[in-house]
Amino acid sequence: MHPEEIVLVIALILLVVGLWRPAKKAVLGALDARSESIRRDLDEAQRLHEEAKALLAKYQRQLHEGEALAAEILEHAEAERNRLETRMRHEFEVSVERRTQQATDRIAQEEARALQEVRARAADLTVRTTRRLLTEQLGPDHAQHLIGGAIEEVGRKLA
Repeated sequence: MHPEEIVLVIALILLVVGLWRPAKKAVLGALDARSESIRRDLDEAQRLHEEAKALLAKYQRQLHEGEALAAEILEHAEAERNRLETRMRHEFEVSVERRTQQATDRIAQEEARALQEVRARAADLTVRTTRRLLTEQLGPDHAQHLIGGAIEEVGRKLA
């Protein structure tokens, strides 16, 4: 090696050593800052991950609670529907029975009224026919006496 080269190598070494200290601080400081920034980002990502897991668990729990509540509401609604259906059927049966009884009572009343009317007409027809026959065959006075007795007897039988 030549003396000039040696001087150049020494100068280069001195230059590197002279620049190394400030450059080392700047490079290491930048690396430390970058490392710290990455660490903060990782910590933030870890915190966000934990927060997301907690929110997911919370929402899953709320979903299960909501599903349970919905099932309970459906069960209650079905029970209420069954109860109302039973009540409505019972009320319908009672109403039909009551209306049937009312119709039966009206029919019986109409039958009794019709029977009474037929009896009254039959009695009236019997009296008129008897009066006419007796008047024609026995005479008016004797017929009047017999008719009066017959009317009393018919009145007793109809009562």
